[in-house]
Formats: sequence, structure tokens, C-alpha cells
Amino acid sequence: MVDAITGFVLKKIGGYLINEVSMLIGVKDDLEELKTELTCIHGYLKDVEAREREEEVSKEWTKLVLDIAYDIEDVLDTYFLKVEERSQRRGLSRMTNKIGKTKDAYSIGCDIRNLKRRILDITRKRETYGIGGFKEPQGGGNISSLRVRQLGRARSVDHEELVIGLEDDAKILLVKLLGDNKEDKRHIISIFGMGGLGKTALARKLYNSGDVKRRFDCRAWTYVSQEYKTGDILMRIIRSLGMTSGEELEKIRKFAEEELEVYLHGLLEGKKYLVVVDDIWEQEAWESLKRALPYNHGGSRVIITTRIRALAEGVDGTVYAHKLRFLTFEESWTLFEQKAFRNIEKIDEDLRRTGKEMVQKCGGLPLAIVVLSGILSRKRTNEWHEVCASLWRRLKDDSIHVSTVFDLSFKDLRHESKLCFLYLSIFPEDHEIDIEKLIHLLVAEGFIQEDEEILMEDMARDYIDELIDRSLVKAERIERGKVMSCKIHDLLRDVIIKKAKELNFVNIYNEKHHSSAICRREVFHLINNSFPYDRSVNKRMRSFLIIGEGGGIVKTTNLKLKLLRVLDIGRLSFDSEFYTHTTLPDVIGDLIHLRYLGIGDIYVSILPASISNLRSLQTLNASGHKLFQYTTDLSNITTLRHVIGKFVGECLIGDGVNLQTLRSISSYSWSKLNHELLINLRDLEIYDDSNWVDQRTVSLDLVSFSKLKNLRVLKLEMRNFKLSSKSKTTIGLVDVDFPSLESLTLVGITFEEDLMSALQILPRLEDLVLKDCSYPGAKIISISAQGFGRLRNLELFMEILDELRIEEEAMPSLIKLILMIPDRLRAFV
Repeated sequence: MVDAITGFVLKKIGGYLINEVSMLIGVKDDLEELKTELTCIHGYLKDVEAREREEEVSKEWTKLVLDIAYDIEDVLDTYFLKVEERSQRRGLSRMTNKIGKTKDAYSIGCDIRNLKRRILDITRKRETYGIGGFKEPQGGGNISSLRVRQLGRARSVDHEELVIGLEDDAKILLVKLLGDNKEDKRHIISIFGMGGLGKTALARKLYNSGDVKRRFDCRAWTYVSQEYKTGDILMRIIRSLGMTSGEELEKIRKFAEEELEVYLHGLLEGKKYLVVVDDIWEQEAWESLKRALPYNHGGSRVIITTRIRALAEGVDGTVYAHKLRFLTFEESWTLFEQKAFRNIEKIDEDLRRTGKEMVQKCGGLPLAIVVLSGILSRKRTNEWHEVCASLWRRLKDDSIHVSTVFDLSFKDLRHESKLCFLYLSIFPEDHEIDIEKLIHLLVAEGFIQEDEEILMEDMARDYIDELIDRSLVKAERIERGKVMSCKIHDLLRDVIIKKAKELNFVNIYNEKHHSSAICRREVFHLINNSFPYDRSVNKRMRSFLIIGEGGGIVKTTNLKLKLLRVLDIGRLSFDSEFYTHTTLPDVIGDLIHLRYLGIGDIYVSILPASISNLRSLQTLNASGHKLFQYTTDLSNITTLRHVIGKFVGECLIGDGVNLQTLRSISSYSWSKLNHELLINLRDLEIYDDSNWVDQRTVSLDLVSFSKLKNLRVLKLEMRNFKLSSKSKTTIGLVDVDFPSLESLTLVGITFEEDLMSALQILPRLEDLVLKDCSYPGAKIISISAQGFGRLRNLELFMEILDELRIEEEAMPSLIKLILMIPDRLRAFV
């Protein structure tokens, strides 16, 4: 595990040596020697990681290495912080800066030489005590980055979750769900069994059944987990129902538990509903929830999943308790071979025999089988025997436990993938992890290295896809063939949290655990509880994140964390000095190392001028419901990669060559940008509403899109705007080449040309949404044969439309179609 941290630090040293060599004069040779020594130790640690077990003396030795790795990072980051601060000073004499430069250079020289002595000392200790006197073959951790990318991209995530062995269970429970309830009462179905049997997968299959969707007026899904707050559970059900507006959700978020119960009861009263309550651990959790679910409406159902039989059978009312069994060997083998053999062209009997020996030891536990098959799917056939032999040495009670096969899979990862997986420990149990945000965080943390051939975001997605491919992470929401959100099984989460603690990788602050004085990452899980105002501060902190819906006030003095790279402050407000203001405190402008700033859920409508000091900022995530009505000046930040928010006022952006995400800005702001520099822009949203801002409206010129060859997602929400091909300064959609466009959403736009003739030839378009758009004269939408060859999702919300013509063989890949059109519409198909 420590090899992941040393590998990260080595790449950081290398980056400093390459990019900052002029600032390291006098210490460059010492830093090179330090890097060489750490490289040798890193190689040894990779050998240790591949072993079946590690001696106690070796464990203690690796802790010393871990401490040195973190200290190296501290020394380098602190030095370059001082260099950056000195370069930004104004009004100081040249001599003062020269003295400061000399002093800092002397200081880092002493620090590096001290670190070099320490690292040489632990090398001697290893030799003196004979630590690591043997060597074993390493696993697949040496797979090249190209091989990882090829394997990751070969997989298809656009499939239904495998529920092999649960078909009979699903049929039985569907009858219970859809059958008539003679008693005019809510009926409960509980699914119970040990962790990893597939309880959630079965419940999800039932929940998404077409018959179930048609039968119930409304459906909702929530999870409970071991540490729960009733108010949070109720809020998740309310959101999942989809019956409450965003504005109303903000209002009820402040309700007490009793008020939320009454509110939810009112939503469900008189309706035939289905509510899934996943992963209940305590009877009290059900007792606190049931009052909000109407009891006397016939046909309503509640599905409960739990590991505890007494709880499954002990819920009150009409209940059917269904115990999940282990898979038979035949079912286990079917599940295994669907994944393990998919990258193997020739499967001989020896390979089948080896596979069956391992599957037999899994004891019919689906989670162990899919993780094992995930390991083997990425192995060459001649490596299967090595995996088998390694498993035999780890057997417990003559069977393969989940922790055993997970440990083997984790050891098989390269250090970049290990860091990505360790990072998942920051999220609460059962949390649905947004992939876009996760990628931005991983890049900001420095875990993803620059590559000449691939963007860091694509590299991060490859690592995440690898974890999904290995069944270490579960794809949750999929769009356009890409995983948009994911979850980690609670059994695997428990193991990874243990590893993260051993590495001092992250400190989770909650009601049971408090701040750490040494951990570089601190995460607060806030549900309905408040942020601790008087918490202690760790000056060496690199990441500070708030996850959850709790609130509170943070001291601005506690944000004086000069080495901070990631700041995501959730729903927090600032102390009295700034509490009533609508702008960020200036102290944030002092965080010059900051790469990620998340302010999505706080009430801020103005970004201060000091935001320009964040010269390393990559992601500005202000994705909440608040609007930035005044000028936002980001023109001096050339490192920006993702700008997310509602910038209805003017948004100034300078050199945007690194920019990939820009949503959303006004057409006026868009007209002021240098579009030729936006060569890497992938996701763009342009928004206009004169009700919010008093600025000169600018017609959208499609010429500005002609250079955006990498654009994948485009949303134009511009009511009462016209896209015309008649003006000399504009071109029509038919004239614009969108070679990479996958998703297009147009809202409130009037077209003066045949829209569909332009859109249906786009080579990669998969999602198309038209809402309140209109045509002058004859209002006709026509889709020709073979048009929209890749389109999977079409949504039309058109109140003013005369004809919809769809020719035979049009949209051959279509999966989802939503039409909200006039009743008088004449459709010719």
C-alpha cells in the first residue's frame, strides 16, 4: 500500500525537477540523490506488496518510509509556496526579496539533506535487520498504461446488472409486489442474507421492472446504512419521488424530523406507492421511518433489505421475509465465465479446470466471484496459475473470503489506480459518487499525471473504469455508454477504509472521530448535524471537504491553510464578519496552491477580485442554485480546466486553452471570448435570461462553434433567440461541423432553417432534447431514413408543431423516446 504513496511522491519530485529547476539551483543534486534513493525503496515496496504476508519488522519499516514520503512532499510544497508568495509581493525592495530567496534556498537545502540522511538511515536498517530477504513474482501491476486503457475501453458498461441465480427469487417477489393485497394495508417485503449475496441487486431489478413502473403511481429508493439520520433518510425518499421542486426542497431541508414525516406522508397519501429501504441494520431505523409511510392504502409496497433475519421478520404489519441463498456451483460458474473469459480468445480445458477450482472455493458468494473474475479478466492465460497459487496460500477455512480476493485485486493494481481507489474512502456509506466531480478531485489532488497523448481527465476515467471492470466499484448511472455515477459495496468500503487509515491517507471527521493533527486530507460527513465551529486546524492539510447536507459556520481563520489543494465547503457559511455577505472571504484568495474550489451549496452571488490570485486553480465548482449576477473575473487564471456555475452576469476568461467545461454563461460573455483558443472545450452551456441581468443581449453566432472540434456536450437555453443563416455574420447549423458532439439540448430557440436536416447527420450524436423550440411558417419536423444513426435518446417538448414525420429505418439505435406534443399533431411514420 505504501508503494502507492511513494510512487505519487516520486512523480511529484520529478515534476518539480523538470518544471522548477531554475529555482532549485544549489539543491538540485541533493534532490536528485533523494529521488534515486526513494526510487530504490519504491521498487522494494512493490516487491513487499506482491508478497503473501509481511513480517512485523517490515511493517514498522514501511511506516518509517511513509513518514519520510509525506515529509518530502511537505518540504517541497512549502518551499515553492514561499517562492510563489515572494513573486507576488508588491512595493518591496529588490534586496529584501533577494535576502528572502537566499534564506529559503538555504532552508530547503538543509531540509533535503536531512531527509537524505533519514532515507539512507532506513536503507541501512533494512539491510541490518534483513528485512525483505526474499522476492516473489509480482502480479499484473506492471501492465502498461496503454494495456490498461485498452482493457478499460474494451468493456461495455451499457448493460443490465448481472443477477445470475436470482431469477427465481425475482419471479417470486414480483408476484408478491404485483399481486392483489386483500387487506387494505401497506404490504412489506423484506430480503435478507449475508453481505455480498446480491440483496441490493435483486431489489434494484424489481424496482426497475417495467411491470412495477406501470403498477405504482410513484416509486422511491433510499438507503439506511449503519450510521444514519432519520431526517436524511426522509429527504432522500422525498427527492427520489421527484414530486418536489428544487425551491421547495431547499425550504423543507430546514424541517425537523417530525415535519419531514408529515410532509412525506402528505405526498404519498392516497397514492399506490413503492418505497425501497436498502440496508437496514437496526429496528429503530424502521420504527422512525414507518410513520411517514401511509398504512391504509391498498396496493402500496415497501421493500426492505437487511443482513439481519430478526429484523427482516420482525417489522410490523403484513410482511413477507425472503432469504437469499448462495449460488449453486453451476450458477457460480456461469457468473464467473461471463466476465473472466471475455478477453480470452482460446479457452482450453486446463484454463477451465483452474477457473473451476477457484470458483469452488468462493462458496457461492456472488461478490467474491465477480471480484475474482475481475482480476482474471485482466490476466494473460499463463498468469492464471499464479493467481490460483496465491489464493491457495491465503485460504481461510478452506474458502475464499471477500477480503482475501479483494486484497489480491488491490495488490494487482498500479499505484495510480490504488490512489484512486483509496480516495473513494472519503465518501459516506452508500453514497452515490458523481464521476465528473470525482475526476476533477483526483486531478486536483495530483494523483493523475500529465501525458502527451491523453488528457488527465481521460486518464482518471480509465482508472475508474478499471476499478469498475474489476468489480471493485459498481456502475450506478450510465449515459451515452459512460458511467456517470458509481457506488462501492459496503464490504469493500470497510476494507479500503482500513487501508486508508493505515496509510494516514484520509481522516474522516464525524460524531465519533475528530480532527487529526497530521493527516493531509480531512473530510467531514455532515448529515443533519452541524459543522464543529471550534475544531482544531492542521496546517499541513492538502484537502478539506464537506460531504452531506448538514450546515454550520466555519471560521475564516481556520481557512488559512497555505498548502491546501482541494477545498469543497458544502453548505457551510462563514463566521460573523462575513456571515451576512454574499461574497467569499478574501482569505480564500490567499490559497495560491488551490486546484479545486467547490462552493456549490453556499449562498454566494459574488466572487471577489482576490479569486484572481488562485493561479493554479483547475476547477471552480459553483454548481448550486445560486446565480452570479455580477462580473466574475477569471481572466488571469490560465490553468482553468472546469468552470461550473450559473454566471448570468459577465464572466471573463482569459487564455482558455486548458478549458474543458464551461457551464453556464451568457451569450454576451460567450461573444467576448477568444473562441479559437478553446480547442479542448468539451462541455458548453450558454444561458440567457434578461430577467436576471441588465446587459446588452447578443445574438448567438454559430461561427463561434466552428473551432470546437472536441465539443461533446452542448446546451443552449436562450428563450426568444433566433438562429439564422440569413445574416452575413452568422451561419446556420447545417454549416457547422460538430464531429465529436454526443449530446445536444436546445431550449426556447427559434430556428429559421430546417433543423433536423442539420442534426440528423451528426456522426456521434446520441442524446437530443428540444424544449419549447419553434419554427416560423410551416412547423414541421422531419427525420429521414437512416437519420440519427447513433441517437439513443430523443426528447421533444414542442407546443407549436404541425407535423412530425419519421421515415422507416430512421433512428436505428433509439432506446428512449419522450414526446410532449399537441394532441392535434399529425404524425407520419
